[in-house]
Amino acid sequence: MALRLFTSILILLSTYSFGQSRKEQLEIANSASAGLTDFYEEISFTDRAGYFIIPVTIGSRTYDYIFDTGGYNTATTDILTKNQLPGLMKVSVGSSNQIKSEISLSKIPRLNVGNVPFIDVGVFNFDFDAAPIIKCYTNGGLLGKGVIKQAVWQIDYQNRIIRLADKVEKMPNLENSIKLNVELDKVFNPFIQVEIDGRKQKFMLDFGFGGFISLTEKTAGEYKFANTIETTGEGTSGANGVIKETMFLSKLQTVNIGGQSFDNQVAFFSKSNNYNLIGSELAKHFIVTLNFKERELILTPLKQIPAEPFKSFGVDMNMNEKEIYVSRIYKGLSAEKMGVQLNDKVISVNGVPVGTLDLCESFFRIRKVLSESESSTLELERDRIKRVFDLQKTGIR
Repeated sequence: MALRLFTSILILLSTYSFGQSRKEQLEIANSASAGLTDFYEEISFTDRAGYFIIPVTIGSRTYDYIFDTGGYNTATTDILTKNQLPGLMKVSVGSSNQIKSEISLSKIPRLNVGNVPFIDVGVFNFDFDAAPIIKCYTNGGLLGKGVIKQAVWQIDYQNRIIRLADKVEKMPNLENSIKLNVELDKVFNPFIQVEIDGRKQKFMLDFGFGGFISLTEKTAGEYKFANTIETTGEGTSGANGVIKETMFLSKLQTVNIGGQSFDNQVAFFSKSNNYNLIGSELAKHFIVTLNFKERELILTPLKQIPAEPFKSFGVDMNMNEKEIYVSRIYKGLSAEKMGVQLNDKVISVNGVPVGTLDLCESFFRIRKVLSESESSTLELERDRIKRVFDLQKTGIR
């Protein structure tokens, strides 16, 4: 099961109801400053199916936030209401799958990551009502590039620790590291150079993508991939909802990042992808130090574990407010061959039932069962008739 969830938010080049220019919008969206000049902090984070969840304190309450190097800061209506924070302007934004919406832009006077305060933080007011699955990951929102560029951050995945400091010299784990240049665009999206199958490409470093490699349709078209699987159904789930589109999964010969090569990797691509992406799985291969102040990415290699070839039952799942359902089918793999169809309602997986009281818990439990099993029995419901499918994992040849 390989759910792709993108949470990055892209602001459009427009002016809206209050007539502010794009420059004025971006000044608020990216605003933040560290409230200390001398700090070093270590905080624990949780890996929730590929997304790094960190505690963020706003007012008197601490929330679960997604650490997102490619996204803007966000806050729910509940957070803004509890702290009596008004909307400053209306803006139109598009999420990573290009669905658009008009929302409010506001500021939080102070938020804390551990004991480190960040002041006057610009936030988009997102409740993620159009994408219920995102609410399984966060009850607060995204901690994005506006805050991230105000400090040096280190993601130590093996110990599930994120460190933040005012200076890179305070960070451990920098011996035998690799430094890569980071290019920040006009809206502070971070980009690095990555070599795919012997050809250099520009990639956005986006921990709002819970995988390793994602390509644009244009980039994928530059290669003649020998092995590609077509998928049908839903595409990426973004802050504004989910679209239906054909997506493709291709096997890469080699991925080279900072001189380190990785074999047996696969990449998704589709028409809606805005950028080539390197996601949060990077932290499984390196201790990752983000020093966007100096426009550098510092990678400390970890002991490489050979990657296992990609295998799948050929089915992905998503959820709405009432149920978990089949959201995507991989052509030629087990699910399609056995007759699983899009929108089939999931009743149980390997005897593990979907609980109606906590769909999020059920979703993560089923995801774990599917990731760890080589064979699977899916009990699904279609047209009020229950059907049972015995599936086997297969891969890309």
